[in-house]
Amino acid sequence: MNKQKERNDAIENRKKQYLSKVPDAIIDYCDLVLSSSKYPDYFPQDFDLDYNPETRILIVSYFLPSFDALPNIKEVKYVKSKDELVETYLSQSALNKLYDSLVYQVSLRTIHELYEADVITAIDSIVFNGWVKSIDKATGQAVIACILSVQANRQEFLSFNI
Repeated sequence: MNKQKERNDAIENRKKQYLSKVPDAIIDYCDLVLSSSKYPDYFPQDFDLDYNPETRILIVSYFLPSFDALPNIKEVKYVKSKDELVETYLSQSALNKLYDSLVYQVSLRTIHELYEADVITAIDSIVFNGWVKSIDKATGQAVIACILSVQANRQEFLSFNI
């Protein structure tokens, strides 16, 4: 019973810090918001957050799935005469479009979720940096690259009908 009271008190204290716009509490709250987002199993859902209380800018460094992590099967058909399953794969251009769409949608969704959850309007602008971990095919070395960077002002972003 005592541990439950301590936990409840800690949560209440963190809530007061958030409502008082304590930077660490804002980061923790944003972390909770993004951690609650549901994505497929292949999605890394790994991110770092930084908040500047003077400029009221939240910086989100978000790791996106690599291109190779996307499922590429278009359909599976059962061929009765051969008693086997035959897979059909997406074309390279379809995969490219799918990946571009995924990257743009994740960035917009993330920004939207953060602004919608920001009930104390502590954030005026969000900088979203989309990072990808992959293997450089030319060298075979692991690389980390920023493939997308967006800065979205609260008023402007929330005026869009997404």
